[in-house]
Amino acid sequence: MTGRVQLGDFKIDLDHRTVSLRDQELRLTSEEFDLLLFLASHPRSLVTPQTAMATRSTANQRSPKFLRALISLRKKLDAAGPGNHYLRTEPLVIYSFDPGAHSCT
Repeated sequence: MTGRVQLGDFKIDLDHRTVSLRDQELRLTSEEFDLLLFLASHPRSLVTPQTAMATRSTANQRSPKFLRALISLRKKLDAAGPGNHYLRTEPLVIYSFDPGAHSCT
């Protein structure tokens, strides 16, 4: 995959493997980028742990690498977009990515 993708507040540069949120570049690890790219390719979809395992760098959802990437990615998204919930955990599933999330009231 090559090129650039814009999803809501996010711009993803596939060639340079960079992500910006509201024109502010996020410093992501390779694992975080892969996980975000995978979730962004399924926006607003509920993604099970088994489906999330399909990411290149995070082959096992119970592995420390996967869990670190998930926790770290969530923190970075929350810090960059305070009050927005781009990455949510839903009951009995694992994630839902909303690139245009707005704060909950």
